Amino acid sequence: MKKGLFILLALIVASSVFAFTKGTINPGGTVSFTSNKPNSDEKAITMFSITPQVGYFVMDNLSADVLINYTYEGQSESDYNDEYSLSNLGLGIGGRYFYPLAPGEIYGGLDFLYNSFSWEEEYEGGKYDGGRNAMYLGLKGGYLFPVVENVYVDFGLKYQMGLGDYGGDDFEDVPDEDKENEESTFGINIGLQIFFSK
Repeated sequence: MKKGLFILLALIVASSVFAFTKGTINPGGTVSFTSNKPNSDEKAITMFSITPQVGYFVMDNLSADVLINYTYEGQSESDYNDEYSLSNLGLGIGGRYFYPLAPGEIYGGLDFLYNSFSWEEEYEGGKYDGGRNAMYLGLKGGYLFPVVENVYVDFGLKYQMGLGDYGGDDFEDVPDEDKENEESTFGINIGLQIFFSK
């Protein structure tokens, strides 16, 4: 038992060399692409998402982050579905705290995101252009696994919930009681993180 505790303590102390120091700059993010066919008659729905982020360590192991999220989703017209496209641009700020855990790092964080959505739908006899905006609060955690010096694969979890009310063109004539943003999303992601120390 004592030997096991000693080994665990030695690993924790040894892992502290992976700590990120004040002034470290951290660009990183995730990219995803999916193509989903609802059934054999409909055209495929294509979705592309890119989520870059830049962090700056304001103190050892504590990063302040600037976040960007861009998502595109679209479907071509067929005999069974209308043509549509949707795009989403999100900007946000956040923070993460890192804790060394050999051979990598675990982290937890919080972010605030403002999203602006716009879409077009073409249907028989017309076309619809719409849009809305919304705010979100995200909780996240993950593990960074080193691949080469200063480069890590990021295995993460994220829970995001809506804040406040929806706004924008689609909600101009909606009663106030129906504007509340009650969305919630849980996601698993993989990405790449790079760290440049002073």
